[in-house]
Order: sequence, then structure tokens, then C-alpha cells
Amino acid sequence: MVATAALGRDGVIFLSPDDLSVQHANAVATKLLSKVAVGLKAGTALKQFLALLSREASFSDSDGVEAVRKALQQIGKPGVHDLPSFNVGDVRINWHKADGPSGLTALLLHDVTRSEGLARNLSDHKFFIQHLIDVLPIPIYVKNIEGVINRCNTAFADLFGRKLEAVLGRKSADVAPAMLDAIMNSKEKPLLLSESNIRDEITFEQEDGTPRAAIFAASTLKAPSGAIGGTIGSLIDITSLKKAEAEVAGAAARLTDILQKAPIGVGISDRATGNFLFFNQTFVELLGIEVNSSTLDLPDDIASPTDASLPLTDATDSILLSERYREKSLFEMDAMGELHDVELRIRPTGAKEARWLRTSLEPLPFEGREAVLWWVADITKQKMASRELQNKANNDELTGLANRARFMQKLNHCESVLRGTETPAAVFLLDLDGFKQVNDTLGHAAGDWVLVETARRLVRVGRRADEVARLGGDEFTMVFVNKGRAAEMTKIAGDILKAMAEPYVWEGKTCPIGASIGISVFDGGFCDMSEQLRRADKAMYQAKLAGKGQYIVYDGAMDVDLNDD
Repeated sequence: MVATAALGRDGVIFLSPDDLSVQHANAVATKLLSKVAVGLKAGTALKQFLALLSREASFSDSDGVEAVRKALQQIGKPGVHDLPSFNVGDVRINWHKADGPSGLTALLLHDVTRSEGLARNLSDHKFFIQHLIDVLPIPIYVKNIEGVINRCNTAFADLFGRKLEAVLGRKSADVAPAMLDAIMNSKEKPLLLSESNIRDEITFEQEDGTPRAAIFAASTLKAPSGAIGGTIGSLIDITSLKKAEAEVAGAAARLTDILQKAPIGVGISDRATGNFLFFNQTFVELLGIEVNSSTLDLPDDIASPTDASLPLTDATDSILLSERYREKSLFEMDAMGELHDVELRIRPTGAKEARWLRTSLEPLPFEGREAVLWWVADITKQKMASRELQNKANNDELTGLANRARFMQKLNHCESVLRGTETPAAVFLLDLDGFKQVNDTLGHAAGDWVLVETARRLVRVGRRADEVARLGGDEFTMVFVNKGRAAEMTKIAGDILKAMAEPYVWEGKTCPIGASIGISVFDGGFCDMSEQLRRADKAMYQAKLAGKGQYIVYDGAMDVDLNDD
């Protein structure tokens, strides 16, 4: 019994079949009749409960006494009977008597206050909807099941050049162009069979043959009974929009044609995936992108794939940027609005040489998505020219070794690295023996060859050197950092002398060439490189005095001996 009452959404009072005393009242009944809750206690006689109710409630059809009498008569009868409705405060209650479970009599109470409120709200809602239809700029109509337009707004009437009064109460065939009416009826037909909705873009012709385009949307409209009562829909004219889209598409096609013929590479990639959405022929050639021409849809008057818009491939912007550098570049592009003059060195597929490119990045909306616009130019020739100038400024033109200026820069760098450390270092100064004789007897061409050959041997034997340079004339120098101390340096010097002792043969003539080497070995605690170069020079001079063709390591006594001489 209690479970049965608990499941009800209405108020339930169970009465005993014997004396009609209250057996149980559920929570809904207790709440609705809170003012007479004492009369709902188990065991309370029905007359006592009704007496309390007559004092607290106001009955619709009669006074309390008469209403209680009618209620007692109806409750005492078998079957289902309506009881006099009443109000308790602001709550209006309808109730009736029914047969309950296990022979009990049930009084079912229903709060109609909310239902009546909903009915009023529904009426207000209908008024609001009608008002909304009237003020909306979108053409809206309501048709009944027979296809009669029983409601529409001014925008809908204006669509056909008619007054509102000339549209209401008429079928769409009397209002719309025949072609449009046929399309609308065809699309609305399924909506009259089962609840559904549609949205479609349609094209039609006016009576004078003028082409029009519209977005047509409609839904099933139900009557209060729940049965299908008609349709409600809208018809938005998009003819002007379609013309604008066609003009934009034409402009885009013209722009694409211009970009295809541009001498600079142009590419557009998807911001999220990096996939290229567009690129021109120059872009393809610069980056070595493989394009399958069989995927092109070429008109008959186009002779080659280069004349048409290129097809998309699986190429991504990874051919330009690594993933880490891509994130950094896009971040900087967002921060500055664009990113100019990014220099990249790439080797396109199948290319023998690497290529230098200068690219710029700009954010760009493209086909409804976030994209990146790439401008790419080949700067390989400029890079090579710049490198050539740099080589001429820093390298000896004859031997290709570092020149004096570059070697002094290297010494300055070494000095800053070594200062305050115990890292071992050494400076070699080498002067050729017999070079003047070769110049005087065999000519300057032979002398130049000797210098080039000497440079080649020094690079080969002194490959551990941090720098090998020609200071000028027949004087060469080398610097070693952290390659060993005196023992290791003297071994390298011995290897150099052995290499220099190999015959110099120029055009079948032997050149009597040897070398004298001065070495200054030191560590970072004393790294005045100019002083170390001076010491190597003193040691080399001592090697010359000692008979040439040998090396000497500088020590402090040499300064004393030279001063005494």
C-alpha cells in the first residue's frame, strides 16, 4: 500500500473498506493538504477529515457542508466518481474516488494550479511566437495540412512582391512561382507523413525566367492533439550571395593564375597539419616537390601541367622546417604578425648541391581554415658570392690557408678561451729553407707551386691543428689547443720535418726545400698570444742559426742569448 502511494505523482489517500477511516496518505497528499495534515493520520475517520477540510478549503460549486455531503455520497458508491473540487490557499485541487489495491478505497488528488498556469503560458507562448514571426527579417510561413498559408510575416510576402494580406489564407501555388511551389511541395510532402525537418539549397526561376537561389528549411508542425497539422518553414533568398561567390571565385582563379606565373615561390600550408594546400610552379622547382601530372584536370587548350593549378601532394612544410623550428617560427610569426627573411639551407630530392632559400611567413585564412602563406626565393648565388668575398678576406688566395688576419682572429679567440686555465697550447712558426734560391733559379711559378705544396703537406701532417695559416712569403704558422704538451708537440714537429724532407719536384726539376720550425709551448695561465707568437719566432730563428732543417722549442734563456749577441 505504502509503495503504491509512493509511486504516484498525484496525492493519494487510502481508506479502510470497513469504516472508511484513513489508512495512509502519501507525501504529495500531505503536502497539498498541509493545513489539515492532522486529519490524515492513520485511523482518522473520513467524516472527521472532511469536516477539517470544509473549514480550511473553499469549494467551487457549493459551501463546505454541501460539498462534504456530496463527497461522502460519492465515496460510498462503488467505482470511480469525481468529487467536488476545492482550493487550499492558492492551490486548486481536483480529486476523485477510485477502487484501490487490496479492497481499499483510494482518494486521488491532482494539483491543477500548475496545469492551468501551463495553459496560460502556452497561450502567451503562441502569442510570442506569432510576434517573433512578424518581426523576424527572415521570410517565415506556416501552412496547414491542406497547404494553405494561414500565417506568414511581411518578409515572406515581400519575397514575392505581394502585400501580407494578399498571401494569408491562400495556397502557395497562388503566391509563389510555379517552379518554386513544385519544389516546396515536393520537399514538404514527407513532413506531412511523419515528424521531420529538412534544410536544402534550391534554385528556381521566376515567372519571367530570372534565375534565383534560396535556402529552404521546413519542419513538421503538430496540432495540440499531437496530430500533424501542417508545416512551418523559411525561404531565404541567396541569389545576390551566389553572384558574389561566383565573382570571388573568378577573382580567386585570376589570382591563382597570377601566382602560378610568379617568379618567386608561393605556397600555402594548413596551420594545424602543415599540409600544403596550394603552391605555384616556382615553389615546386625550388623545393623539388614531385607532382603527378596524371592527377591534373587540364582543359584542352592547356599544353602542359605548368599552365594549370598544381595538384595537392603529400608534401608538408617539414621540407622547409624541422618540427622544433616550425613551432618556434610560428610562435614568432604570431607575435610579430609576420616573419621575414628566414634563411634556410635545403637539399631538394635528387639535387646534387644544397640550395639556400630566403622565406617569409604570414598567417592567412584560406578556404575556411587557418593557414600559413610562404614566400620563397632562391638566394644560393648571393650566398656563394658572399662566401667568396669572405674567403678572399680571410684566406690566402694562393694556398687556400687562413691568412694573417684570420690567424690573428683565431689567436684572439684562443686567448679568451685559455685565460685562467691550465689547458696546454702551442704555436708553431715555420720558415722554408731554400725558397729564395728556388725563386731565383726556377722562377716565381716554381716558388708559387712550392708554397701550395707546402700548404698541402702541412694540412695533411698537422691535421690536429686548430688552425694552419700562411702569414706571408714563405712563412707558415699553426696553433694547437689542448692537443698535448712539449713531448706531443715535438713529435708533430718531427713529422712535419719528415714530410717537408720529401722531394719537391716541379716540372721534372727538384727544388731544394727544407724547413726550420720554432715552437712555443705554454698553458692557459700565460696566454698572451702575441707574446707566444714572438717566442715561436725566436725559436725558429735559433733553428735557422743552428743549421736549418730542424725544430727548436722556446725557453727563457733564448732572450738572454739574443741580447748578448
